[in-house]
Amino acid sequence: MIRPSLSVLAFLSAAGACGAAQAQTTENLSIQPDTAPSHSVADVIVTGSNIRRANTEGFNPVQVIGREEIETSGKATTSDILRSISANTGNGTNETQNSGWSSGAAGIGLRGLSQKNTLVLLNGRRVANYGFPGGGLSDTFVNLNALPTVAAQRLEVLKDGASAVYGSDAVAGVTNIITRQNFQGLEFGASYGVADQGGLDTTTAKLVAGRGDLETDGYNILLSLEAYTRNRLDQDQRDLTKSGIYTGLPGGRWNGWSAKGARFLVNGASVPFLNPQGQCPEGMVLTASAPIDGLAGNTCAINLAPHTTLIPSTDRYQAYLFGTKRLTSEIEAFGEVLYSYVEGASLFGSSPFFTLEGGRFALNAQTGLAEPVSNLLPANNPYNPYGVATPIEYTFFDLGRTLKTNESRSYRALAGVRGRHERLDWEAAVFASGSDERETVSGGFANRWTLADALANGTLNLHNPSATPQAVLDGIRLSTLRPAESRLYGADFKVSGEFFNLPAGQIGYAAGVEFRHESLISSNPWQIDAGLQVRPAIAAVDGERDVWAAYAEFNIPVLSNLDVQIAGRADEYSDFGSAFSPKAGLRWQPLDWLALRASASRGFRAPSLSENSASTMISYGSVIDPFDPDLPNSRQNPTFFTVGNTNLEPEKTRSYNLGLVFTPTRDTALSIDWYQIKLDNLIGTGNTTAIVQTNNPLDVIRDERGKLQAVYNRYRNLTALETSGIDVDFSQRWRTEDWGVFTLSSTYTHLLEYKRPNAAGGPLLDYAGSNRGGTLPADKATTRIAWSQNAFDANLTWYYTSGYDQISAAALQSEVDAYNQVDLYLGWSGLERVTVYAKVENLLDEAPPIDASFPGIRAPYDFGQYDLRGRYFRVGFDVRF
Repeated sequence: MIRPSLSVLAFLSAAGACGAAQAQTTENLSIQPDTAPSHSVADVIVTGSNIRRANTEGFNPVQVIGREEIETSGKATTSDILRSISANTGNGTNETQNSGWSSGAAGIGLRGLSQKNTLVLLNGRRVANYGFPGGGLSDTFVNLNALPTVAAQRLEVLKDGASAVYGSDAVAGVTNIITRQNFQGLEFGASYGVADQGGLDTTTAKLVAGRGDLETDGYNILLSLEAYTRNRLDQDQRDLTKSGIYTGLPGGRWNGWSAKGARFLVNGASVPFLNPQGQCPEGMVLTASAPIDGLAGNTCAINLAPHTTLIPSTDRYQAYLFGTKRLTSEIEAFGEVLYSYVEGASLFGSSPFFTLEGGRFALNAQTGLAEPVSNLLPANNPYNPYGVATPIEYTFFDLGRTLKTNESRSYRALAGVRGRHERLDWEAAVFASGSDERETVSGGFANRWTLADALANGTLNLHNPSATPQAVLDGIRLSTLRPAESRLYGADFKVSGEFFNLPAGQIGYAAGVEFRHESLISSNPWQIDAGLQVRPAIAAVDGERDVWAAYAEFNIPVLSNLDVQIAGRADEYSDFGSAFSPKAGLRWQPLDWLALRASASRGFRAPSLSENSASTMISYGSVIDPFDPDLPNSRQNPTFFTVGNTNLEPEKTRSYNLGLVFTPTRDTALSIDWYQIKLDNLIGTGNTTAIVQTNNPLDVIRDERGKLQAVYNRYRNLTALETSGIDVDFSQRWRTEDWGVFTLSSTYTHLLEYKRPNAAGGPLLDYAGSNRGGTLPADKATTRIAWSQNAFDANLTWYYTSGYDQISAAALQSEVDAYNQVDLYLGWSGLERVTVYAKVENLLDEAPPIDASFPGIRAPYDFGQYDLRGRYFRVGFDVRF
């Protein structure tokens, strides 16, 4: 049932349309059709508002990254460009985090909030989320890698809450990719890139074709094709990580090694599993266990560097088609089709091979609950010298490496019609969008029953694995396929225009209604549900809902230099209820070169389909355990359970923005904005470290020795989150007769506070400028110096990320260093219609700052923010006709 707020807004939308249409009809009585005025070509709709206007500096701070900046940046993809902006302050994820659920995908989370709090649009409309949520089950998000780059005319980033305009997910802001409009001509190009230290060979190719002028021909068609291929980078290809030994770094041990290659555990000590000649199984090294995991004794250890991926390989192919056809002088039809294929592959570093060890689980096929899998080597096994069942930790190389391949097929099809009159614009559209994922893992998994049989009857040759009969290995080895699909269907109708005149000007308005259906199904591989797979990775989601919405927005000129914005939106969700989001803003321009803007809004984020369904996730990671019986405060690797909650309420937000815009000359612009976001009913799970420190036996499962085995976490509405900061945007252009045009631009964000509870019901703690539960540097800036003269173009871009206080491993390190990266672009267009260019990312070959809380399987730095590609070269060409 639609609530009163939704009904009222629907009425306002209809009333606004009728009122404007009536005014239009009256005026048309005295105006001939061929002389009726139309909107100026300068009138645009800027992200954050549905009202068309000439002034792009409105009530909200919007960062615009134009086509020229996209092409001349050192970045090759939309996701790389967006993740580098200063408002993307921390707590980020990217495709290098290949051990998570959403491998191969990339999102953006503004203001240090997660990806689920930033809405991503294509030409102002939603696209389907990626089928595999990130951040456990919580973070449903749009995969930026599936969106077009070469077809983009500009990227608009709204750095203010926008639930009153767009609804859920626009808590931290909105990213809107705007494609080229009325493009005519032909462009094609290619590039090749390679890292200075080797690896990551990358090739790109593109074609953009446009035909027809909308004004003279009555139609326009745009087609873009692009391909992107990149090789994989593994840990043994970089000096920092190839040894896996970090003893010279804060918190470092043999973190990149596994002590569980082959050994017995006897009275809490490690005893190496040796053949009669005193040798470890092939591929393992006899060494002391203590530097790796703190246990006394020796072990047959494994250097995981050759089997761990730092940056996955990827193949991406995208096609985008957009067309517009003028039906009459006032009506035109439009449509678009987007198709994207993305495939990424990586070695699963935390468990590149199957290891039998304590704490392993499998599902009980009858109950659907996890149950332990024994790691006791039977007493009668020929390789057991003790005569009694004995705990063993053994890595089975002969079952193959865990190569994870993610395939994603995404699409969006849209058709609509719109009309434009003197005082009324209207638009209606229907769309369908989807994303299909297939994650294949070849090798590295074992069938619990056939493995148990082979250990019981001794058919597995543990001393010489290559001597094991192939039939035995084939019966144990498992390869799995994890499918997912995300769907989004919808329709919308909106109008915008002007009501009547006030002394200071005309009231502008926009109103509309929307409907969409969302669904998300992510299934387990059948081997998990059948109870076959040991150490199952579970992320089962099955949810759907319908959403109805109505909104209205008004721009009221109170004085000649003072405008007020009033907006409101009501959303009705079939699974949890309704939400109403109001917003008010003002823009005062006391001087030609000075404008002041302010806004206040209330918004919401609906529980994701993975958070509020009967979903279950099992994952594996690491946590510092102060109660470890062998090495207190060491990093351990338990099984993590995350459980959904069908009784969640939506997150409620309040956003405030206050800013100044200075434009003393046409070539100078400076804006300073303060923002604050307050979230109540924050959806999340308890802090894992805090759960382990509390050591509640209902949530923390230990074996008889006290060794950490499992941690249970449940989604819930937590207390609150508060964050605030300052944005500074500056641009200055100098035009000279002899030396060309110089441009200096900079965007800077300072995080003032980021407060949230460390545990459910706990007090708010300030995370800003620290890595307390996530990395949040206080300062981030992007500064660009550009020069162009005749056929030459050059750009030098400096990306700065401040250091942060070390909280997670304070006893080992007090502060993590700042990071600076400089990218260079050089272009020459001396040949007619041809541009050749060279790009250098990380010109100074800056290494990521060492973080003592991160040494582990993969790398001793925050790989959510940084990577080890090092200095990277790219050369290419573009041809335009």
